[in-house]
Amino acid sequence: MSESALIDIFLPEYTYNACHEILVNSPIEEVYEVAKNVDLSKSALIMTLFKLRGLPTRRMNLQGLIDDLGFSRLAENYPIEHLIGFLANTRVAPISNAKEFLTHSLSAKVKVAWNFSLSEISPGLTKVSTETRVLCPSTITSRFFKVYWIFFKPVSSVIRKQMLKIVKRQSELIGWNCYL
Repeated sequence: MSESALIDIFLPEYTYNACHEILVNSPIEEVYEVAKNVDLSKSALIMTLFKLRGLPTRRMNLQGLIDDLGFSRLAENYPIEHLIGFLANTRVAPISNAKEFLTHSLSAKVKVAWNFSLSEISPGLTKVSTETRVLCPSTITSRFFKVYWIFFKPVSSVIRKQMLKIVKRQSELIGWNCYL
């Protein structure tokens, strides 16, 4: 029996989602560490998009985004999946623990989960996927979010694809350093 993905446990039902993936020529453990600590400042495009959206660009690693944007680490299954998320009404609401995310279904207007999922295709070849899921519990919230999603999903997709390219480049550089 296969183990359930964390994102399926934390947000099995959702209104909107976006998925992206990339193949990386590096062992899964190395790729996982790079993905978990990805430095988004390595992409001028991501930096520009963050500035245009008025998002903080002071600390562009994953932990910095979690701290600066109010996201929360929900769960981890090393080296397979890392899950973060947030609840929002008019703005991102802090979550004290994973249980709070699971139990707050109606009080939040939007519930978001975002993961990095890794699978070993063969030794030294890893597939890295990222999925963002958004749950809008009410019809009215879903309608409002749909307008947001039409405009910002393409921007979010560019950021996720650039992020995956950074993970690939940094992970593969680690592998090359073994031969230098």
